[in-house]
Amino acid sequence: MKIIHFLFLFLLSINLYSSQEILTLGFGSCLHQDRSMAILKTIEKKELDLFMFIGDNVYGDQKDGELDKLIRTYKQQRSNLEDFLINVKTEFVWDDHDFGLNDGGSNYRYKDKAKDLFLETWQIPSNDPRRLRDGLYFDKMIKKNGLKVHLIFLDNRSFKSEWKLTDEFNKEGKERYIEDFNPEKSLLGKDQWKWLKDKLIVDSDIKIILSSLQILSLGHGWESWDKFPLERQRLFNLIDESNFSNLFILSGDRHRGGFYQFKTVGNNNIYEFTSSSLNLPIPFNTEEEGPLRIGPTYRKANFGVIRIFEDKVIMELTSNKGKVVNSLNVKIY
Repeated sequence: MKIIHFLFLFLLSINLYSSQEILTLGFGSCLHQDRSMAILKTIEKKELDLFMFIGDNVYGDQKDGELDKLIRTYKQQRSNLEDFLINVKTEFVWDDHDFGLNDGGSNYRYKDKAKDLFLETWQIPSNDPRRLRDGLYFDKMIKKNGLKVHLIFLDNRSFKSEWKLTDEFNKEGKERYIEDFNPEKSLLGKDQWKWLKDKLIVDSDIKIILSSLQILSLGHGWESWDKFPLERQRLFNLIDESNFSNLFILSGDRHRGGFYQFKTVGNNNIYEFTSSSLNLPIPFNTEEEGPLRIGPTYRKANFGVIRIFEDKVIMELTSNKGKVVNSLNVKIY
């Protein structure tokens, strides 16, 4: 009996060990400099290994594209985040409102100056690759307890072609932009695409692509990868070519949070977790069509938490008070 009891305790200990949380990541988007920063205190309490700001980290864009507001708001937001940056490890990438031009892209005449503001504000080291090339894309490998988690941050602004304007302004599903099959148009640009292809085959256990714009979502006429279907398919093809199965996407921008799932031609399941906004919910947002969406979206202030275990990833959409309002559990191999 003692041998059986010992064996039971041994097996129980193995089971408990296998379910231990290895890494905890957080992310969010859409943080207005003039609104309450209370959600940051909630995030601090989660004791994350890393929190990632993935776009619209300030609202400094102007219709004329000038930079005076962006300069002012970056300075203000840096002050707002001073304590948070001391207490929490962070990474940043931008979207349009901290790029300087709403829905802007490669034709924005001040994009290089806006990049300098970004680098200066978030104190990106002088030897960082982002200071040595065009754009703000970069990657980060986190190694913990034998697990390698590869974070790939995309720049959806510096090289983006112009969207195709809708032919039915404000019509549900076609609000601003429609699909554009022009093969000359791009989201990432030639150099970033080559870089991404190389990064997708870097040895790791889990890959997480961080895209300020949604990739899997369908059924709305706002900015998203589906407006450039050829670029979206190109990404899916690269994922299949890399033959990597444990891949997740984190996105923002939409002032709503939710989960999405898509299976590629190569039979790879991709999960996307959208979190937006940190402090700028839009009360008149209504639910949207979502053929790839898992469940409803959440349209109040929120942030995302990703809990990584040896055998699973748990994604938690979290309210500004710290309550988990929706979650998704995905086994990894």
